[in-house]
Amino acid sequence: MDETSSSQLMLTQQNQSSYLDSRSDAINSIESTISELGSIFQQLAQMVSEQRDVVQRIDANIETVDINISAAQNELLRYYSNISSNRWLMAKVFMVILVFVFLLVTFV
Repeated sequence: MDETSSSQLMLTQQNQSSYLDSRSDAINSIESTISELGSIFQQLAQMVSEQRDVVQRIDANIETVDINISAAQNELLRYYSNISSNRWLMAKVFMVILVFVFLLVTFV
């Protein structure tokens, strides 16, 4: 019975040793994965910090474009009101068109 008991004890110790080795390998794998994730997040943080200046410049350019578009719209509205209120100019254009139509009809 001593032999059976000692062989069972050795088998149990081998199983425990195998289990502990597999657990150790799993822990090492988790540790390396966490380390890789840490380096990936560091790289991501570096990329974000590098892009900060670009984003700020884009934001400033967008504000400038907004101001320029507003100014252009005001100028176009002013020009439109100036042209639409100038009835004498419209009469001149109409007369020029009538002269061309008359000449076209007369000489063709």
